[in-house]
Amino acid sequence: MKNTYLSTALGLYLNYLVHGMGVILMSLNMSSLELQWQTNAAGVSVVISSLGIGRLSVLLFSGILSDKFGRRPFIILGMLCYLAFFFGIINTHSIVVAYAFGFLAGIANSFLDAGTYPSLMEAFPRSPGTANVLIKAFISAGQFLLPMIISLLVWAEIWFGWSFLVAAAIMILNGLFLLRCTFPPHRARKSPPVAD
Repeated sequence: MKNTYLSTALGLYLNYLVHGMGVILMSLNMSSLELQWQTNAAGVSVVISSLGIGRLSVLLFSGILSDKFGRRPFIILGMLCYLAFFFGIINTHSIVVAYAFGFLAGIANSFLDAGTYPSLMEAFPRSPGTANVLIKAFISAGQFLLPMIISLLVWAEIWFGWSFLVAAAIMILNGLFLLRCTFPPHRARKSPPVAD
């Protein structure tokens, strides 16, 4: 019998293809970002570090709320945060504002994780490990494709920001796709009764 959540899973995996790109976008465009933000490699590295800090800052919090309110809101929220990151990074000339957008990308990662991992476990209860391991494959695919995209942009002498816009376009199209997909039923976890 065909699993009714295959299309949903495909959309969730595509988010991680874009996430794989998002993680290395700034490091692969470092020289262009140095010029735009009027800083050096160390300054861009500080902004890159904000992704990890943003992710850690809300990881536990987002997981608890995902258990309470469901998976879809956090997946959509994560996608919106990533879109803000993609558009924000290429439009700012301030390293402080860029840091805030990097922090937002880290939050986006946490939101996606909080919604995606449990969604896949609920969609594929007989093989949750396999379903979640595939996420890593899509991250790797994104990290494999992005250098080729950037190489093409450099070869054609096209603005570096198109690499961010390609990732954003995939995320927008995937968001529209996921809005039409069915998610596995989610039961909010109730707190255990407190002993008197």
